[in-house]
Amino acid sequence: MLREIRIKNFAVIETVTVPFAPGLNVLTGETGAGKSIVIDAILLVGGGRAQTDVIRSDAEAATIEAVFDLPRGGGGRAVLDAAGITADDGAIVIRRELARSGRHRAFVNDSPVTVGLLERLGEQLVDIHGQHEHQRLLQPLPQLELLDRFAGAEDAVARLAALHAEYRAADEELERLRGADRDRAQREDLLRFQVSELDAARLRVGEEEELRAERRRCQHAERFTSGLAEVAQLLLEDHDAATSRVARAARVLGDLSRLDGAFADAATPLDAAAAHIEEALLAVRKLREGIDAEPDRLEAIDERLDAITRLKRKYGDSEAAMLAFRDAAAGELERLQRHEEIVEAEERRTEELSARLRAAAVAVSSTRREAAGRLGPRIQRELRELGMERVRFEIAVDATTSEQISPRGLDRVEFRFSANPGEEARPLARIASGGELSRTMLAVEVVLATYERVPTMVFDEVDAGVGGRVAGTVADKLAATGRGRQVLCVTHLAPIAARASHHVLVAKTVRGGRTRAGVSVLSGADRVEEIARMLGSERLTDTARRHARELLAGK
Repeated sequence: MLREIRIKNFAVIETVTVPFAPGLNVLTGETGAGKSIVIDAILLVGGGRAQTDVIRSDAEAATIEAVFDLPRGGGGRAVLDAAGITADDGAIVIRRELARSGRHRAFVNDSPVTVGLLERLGEQLVDIHGQHEHQRLLQPLPQLELLDRFAGAEDAVARLAALHAEYRAADEELERLRGADRDRAQREDLLRFQVSELDAARLRVGEEEELRAERRRCQHAERFTSGLAEVAQLLLEDHDAATSRVARAARVLGDLSRLDGAFADAATPLDAAAAHIEEALLAVRKLREGIDAEPDRLEAIDERLDAITRLKRKYGDSEAAMLAFRDAAAGELERLQRHEEIVEAEERRTEELSARLRAAAVAVSSTRREAAGRLGPRIQRELRELGMERVRFEIAVDATTSEQISPRGLDRVEFRFSANPGEEARPLARIASGGELSRTMLAVEVVLATYERVPTMVFDEVDAGVGGRVAGTVADKLAATGRGRQVLCVTHLAPIAARASHHVLVAKTVRGGRTRAGVSVLSGADRVEEIARMLGSERLTDTARRHARELLAGK
């Protein structure tokens, strides 16, 4: 619901705050007072196109700020959630800033947003009907959506859209497979060569590191050999080698321990030292055996490392990466060799999805046609109650010109209208009379009020060409539509103004040679005076005032 709108330096408005309330709100005032300017401001916060010529002539910028209460579970919250904008207290502030430089800006709760996001948000918050290009119900898609809502087909359409996406993905995969057939033989040859080359290399994870370590040993074999020989000599082979020295020390302590048992404790570490020296000697012998390689081993290692380096340039930076490449290539080769089988399976899957999609689309079409047969007469009945006694209204559900099923099915929905007997019903978008169009919109909204999800509806000049008894009927329809939602109506008719729960007067004044539009909320005697003025008297009389009070009392 629109709680209020604040307008600054917009057209003839210098600065005003317009409050609104639940139910039916009316904006009244003399012709040219600026009522439609308020509607234009609402359009702008709903993502409408901004132009610099609406900025007040003595200002460099204009600002429009609107406060909306968000309904729970409404589409507006989903739009904000997707944009990462919170509305913790259930209200949002939308602001448009227009500058003569053309650098316009938009904000939601002080977060900068695109006009595109404002437009998506505005579609969930306010629905404007009037004599301008922003009438949503003139567009084919909203007409289709409203019919689906009336028919209770929204879940079926959602399933249809999901099935359509699945079918399109399968069809694209089938086309890709068929296209790949042209290059398949060449690709098979390449993959077969790659797999063969990698298999022949007999790669093993960690092999390169092992080879480089062995290469270092081969390169420094002489130094390693002499060093190990020196170690062996120090430990065993010299007359004063460590082995013999430890053994002699152990024997001396053994002899002493026979005289005094305390000396035996000193001999124990020597026994351990002797064991460690023996282990070291075994390790040295093993290392010496590893160094005694054949003369051509270094050359063989270099050749193997060169081969691995060449493979790495083509297939990956490690043995693991190259082996993974080999497995992937082998898998693709296997699939290519089974290409015909895979294509046949994908063809069967696509045909099955196509059949399911067509069946779902036909079922949705049937639901729509049945619903159109019920909805059209109901809207026509409302129109006749609104004074268009000979009107004909129908909802056409036709197949689209394309044989391809869209995410919404096979149908093109069109609201059609004829005001006079003998005239062919034409698309609603081509109706010339603004008054007929406004009343048609009102009739549609009255019927679809329980199906429409936008919380605020705006009717601009809905009473064009209406008078007498029909004016009261229009007032009743607007009041009924305002039960459970907010309705804003710009009107020149007293019966409509009298039925409102909230009455806003827009008036022009001239001060200091400048025209300014002001806004005030009417109640009590002020409201009586305004409705008396709207009754059409050249001057206000007691009779007009009495009639105004009667209208107010009858609401």
